[in-house]
Amino acid sequence: MLKEIEIQNFRCFEQIKISGFERVNLIGGKNNAGKTALLEALFLNVVPDTTSLVMLRELRREPDKAIEAMPDRVWENLFYVHKQDRVIVIIGKYDDNKTERLDIQKLDTAELLDIQKLHSFVYNLMYQVFRNDISSYRLSTQFDASILKSYRIYIDEGPLVPPSSVISGKKLTEAYDHARFDDKDSEVLKAFQIIDPMIESVESFSIGEPTLYLRRKGEKRLPISLFGDAMNRVAYIILKLVNNKHKILLIDEIENGIHYTSQREFWRMLFRLAVELDTQIFATTHSLEMLQEFAYVGLEPDQKCSSAYFELARKVKTNQIIGIRRDLETLNYALEHQKGVRGE
Repeated sequence: MLKEIEIQNFRCFEQIKISGFERVNLIGGKNNAGKTALLEALFLNVVPDTTSLVMLRELRREPDKAIEAMPDRVWENLFYVHKQDRVIVIIGKYDDNKTERLDIQKLDTAELLDIQKLHSFVYNLMYQVFRNDISSYRLSTQFDASILKSYRIYIDEGPLVPPSSVISGKKLTEAYDHARFDDKDSEVLKAFQIIDPMIESVESFSIGEPTLYLRRKGEKRLPISLFGDAMNRVAYIILKLVNNKHKILLIDEIENGIHYTSQREFWRMLFRLAVELDTQIFATTHSLEMLQEFAYVGLEPDQKCSSAYFELARKVKTNQIIGIRRDLETLNYALEHQKGVRGE
């Protein structure tokens, strides 16, 4: 389980170290305090591959036309204050004393030629996608300072859940069938029942396009698209969790689409599954209600899952971002006494 991350020259972080991660971690702070950037750094630490950078571009919805107009600036948004002469460093430390390090560095022309020879497949693939070479950045991963390792993923298979989880009915149905094959589909039904207790069944059909159908008690089955965005969002999160191969789940703006009356039970489900599936969860939020329910569930007497809250804020004098860890007792005290806990 990841216990600490150190980030240098990535996105809005010049230098930051955050320690004390638990099984379930909630991250808060003002807008532009680095919440999403922290999830992205965690993602790169877990899946250190060139395709991960592609995924971040897709999730940030960076315009493809800009690539053609300014090919030399394709990746500058990854670097702190756009300074591409610096090296991005992301170091993760785990509870088994394992350390994983990722470096991303712009290469000069001579080095680029060598990279092309060594990684021609990656180079050609990225060239087709971007008309620019992603390999012009040194994406090397060190495990315990000696072992090199890389992963390849597709965007829908990564452990990162964006704020607006738009996923096709086909992809959602495939993910559900995968969970059903592993006898984990009951968790999806339980998640739906948190949002609507009248849901009694979930089924997948391939009539035309593969689609999930839900049935409420005493009613006909209907496609999930007719049940509102919350159902799609919850299904996406739970399916990402039960089908997860990386043992980590990163959820940006977890409150989106989930009514405040359902948030407590939703946290209970996430806490339970995190333990049962041996998966670490990181989520961001702007919602005070979601934060309150997180603290409530985390402090329940029979709670077996460890958790912590991390507040990101900027120092007034230096404008540098820092991460403040709060255990749940401290968080709950601050909430009860209306003290600022979201970067206020």
